[in-house]
Amino acid sequence: MAAVAIIGMGAISSAGADVADGFESVIAGRDGLSPLSLFESGLKNTPLCAEIKTIPGLSIAPNRTAALAFIAARQALSHFKDVQGLSLGLVTATSVAGMTRSERFYERLRKDDSVIAEAAMELAYHEPSAVSGFLCKAIGATLFMTLSTACSTGLHAVGAAKRLVESGDCDMCLAVGADALSLLTLRGFSSLLLIDPTGCKPFDKRRAGISLGEGAGAMCLASEKAIKVLKAVPLAYLAGWGASADCHHMTAPHPSGEGAKRAILAALLEANLSPSQIDMVTTHGTATPDNDVAEIIALRSVFGRLPPLCSMKRTLGHTLAASGILETVFSLCALQKGCVPPTAGFEQPDEAIGAFPSTYREMPLRHVLKNSFGFGGNNAAAVISLKPGV
Repeated sequence: MAAVAIIGMGAISSAGADVADGFESVIAGRDGLSPLSLFESGLKNTPLCAEIKTIPGLSIAPNRTAALAFIAARQALSHFKDVQGLSLGLVTATSVAGMTRSERFYERLRKDDSVIAEAAMELAYHEPSAVSGFLCKAIGATLFMTLSTACSTGLHAVGAAKRLVESGDCDMCLAVGADALSLLTLRGFSSLLLIDPTGCKPFDKRRAGISLGEGAGAMCLASEKAIKVLKAVPLAYLAGWGASADCHHMTAPHPSGEGAKRAILAALLEANLSPSQIDMVTTHGTATPDNDVAEIIALRSVFGRLPPLCSMKRTLGHTLAASGILETVFSLCALQKGCVPPTAGFEQPDEAIGAFPSTYREMPLRHVLKNSFGFGGNNAAAVISLKPGV
């Protein structure tokens, strides 16, 4: 299958309110974590999270996740004022969806059972598809799809958008990944002992778990027809996408990284590239003891010699379903700039891993691999190329 052009991007995270500010934080290796202030976690210690302090337009969106998604989507489409005559598709990736609003409603209900009369209105925005419905109306999309496959969702959405453009179902397709911080995810990961109270440290010997974050990323993919009509200049190309499901465990990765390996190989095959042509890997890099080891094992099984690699999780937090698209946006920025971002939080190499992320370095980049893996053995990988072909 041919590479599909990426003509627009958007991002909002604790690292910055747009793509430029966020990327500046990424390449500076900034620590994006701070004590949670959005709500009371109920945990013994206040967790460190990548929280967004101000969200413009929050009051007009049905929930926090939808507001983040709309901001990123609007940025990605901002250069294209008139898309009449072109069909616009939408693929939304989210796991939290309207959970934040539902949690607030439940707390009200516990204190006052008379608010049950508001349940239909409040819970109407709970499901992931409600975020898609809101976005679809807001941007004028002609079709939409909603995906929710845990932390791999963002890259699955990018791949689905590529398929919709390739098949001719739409002239251009917006992939949007968004998740807000919620009590459910915070307590859920804490119950699994997967949150590091001192902040995540990807690939570091001292790593002890993730740090949750919130945000949204968006990428607009376009057909040749849309590029000509809009007179758009491609930013880069989605050359390949791969997915797999290893079904090893509900929450733990396959220790040999077998599923991850299959997804990576599928992405390379679709991109018609050999492993040696990949110049950088933006890892999933969550900083849990098992995940980082399994990801490096998977990469070693594909690459004879590992290319430079990085993780953005200490700067952005783990933004769950948003992470795949958000980190792909900043990987594309690195591709354009010709640099390998540093990995904030990493200090001590771990002999059990036998590999460590690169420090910041400038070098020519042609092809970048992005990985995203989720609970239940969901695996996704994508190849972003500066130009189509090799």
